[in-house]
Amino acid sequence: MSATWIEIDLDAVINNYQEIVSHLQPQSRLMAVVKADAYGMGAVEVARVLQEAGCEAFAVTTVAEGVILREHGIEAQILVLGPVLKDELNEALKNNLQLTLSGLGQIEDMEQCALSLGKTLQVHIKLETGMGRTGFFYENLEDLAKMLGECSRVKAVGIYTHFARGAQRDRSYTQEQYTRFQKGVNRLEELGLSGLLKHVCNSAAFLDYPQWHHDFVRIGTLLIGHVPAPGFAGKLKLKDPWAAKTRIVQLRKVPKGTFVGYQSIYKTKKETQLAVIPVGYADGFGVIPHFVPQGFWDFIKIVIKNFLALFGIYLGGENATLQGQTVPVAGKVGMQLTILDVGDRPCQVGDEVIIPLRRTLASARIPRIYSKEKRIFLKREIKEGYLPVKPEYVKLDHE
Repeated sequence: MSATWIEIDLDAVINNYQEIVSHLQPQSRLMAVVKADAYGMGAVEVARVLQEAGCEAFAVTTVAEGVILREHGIEAQILVLGPVLKDELNEALKNNLQLTLSGLGQIEDMEQCALSLGKTLQVHIKLETGMGRTGFFYENLEDLAKMLGECSRVKAVGIYTHFARGAQRDRSYTQEQYTRFQKGVNRLEELGLSGLLKHVCNSAAFLDYPQWHHDFVRIGTLLIGHVPAPGFAGKLKLKDPWAAKTRIVQLRKVPKGTFVGYQSIYKTKKETQLAVIPVGYADGFGVIPHFVPQGFWDFIKIVIKNFLALFGIYLGGENATLQGQTVPVAGKVGMQLTILDVGDRPCQVGDEVIIPLRRTLASARIPRIYSKEKRIFLKREIKEGYLPVKPEYVKLDHE
């Protein structure tokens, strides 16, 4: 058994799914976004339990992600959100994936591939309304309708857009995006493309704009137990399915004034215990995305934090949890070994430590251990699915 692992409570995922569905408008359905390996939790395992719970549609970013789901028994609708290359079309069609149509240049390749396989390719039209990434501008819609009208094997079944600022409190930009979306839908209906399944809501918009639920809502963040921004806290009764854990592999007492770690930026203020854990930035620990300051005061906080670091004062450093108490990382996070200052707490080699590992940054090498209805399973990379784990190997907190 690895000294570092991630526990994923699939019952919590089901709870979140049911909680979201209970807030859907009557005409709408949930499209579960399981891109990026279900935000690091395991797309196959998450999709399986959601399909069993009644989920009818899934969304991924790439054809490869969709194929993996098909190979592991996911029979529901799967929409690929990202652009697809010509040499990926065969696999997409063979696996009955729905694709996003976001450029005129894609249509001929899609038609030719579908004709060669004797299949019909279902696509969802992506409208560019303000994300600046992919999709059709309003002025392209007449050409789009004309080209689709000449196709016999490419069939538009849906239409959507993506909100750039859905989680921000200033709603004016999102409302403008929705206005552009509606304008595009109306224009395509005038051109003969009607009856398309509509979906615009991500997790944030799902909460803020129930009147925009349409035929589907695309939900990822809420399913994994997170809200899109602090302002959404408490709107749903969500459970966190994720717990990243490791074990102390070395422990020793050191005197006051001991320098610790790379560049000696940490110095013990008193006699203490230093615990080594076998995890570091190679595993995703201590790695954070680059955030752009959201306003003047956010910028000031970043400036102050970096200014104090010049004098050896580090704010917002990484922490871990040992025996229910927060303990700081002593100095810098290492590549695969990190040091914790655990003070005079009674602990020993082998004790569990909970680490704040971001889901999408957690290394795929770290074993995922799943629990469902008090049964424990270990993920393995074969189609048969789960391998039972003996209970004495791991004890989950909720049991």
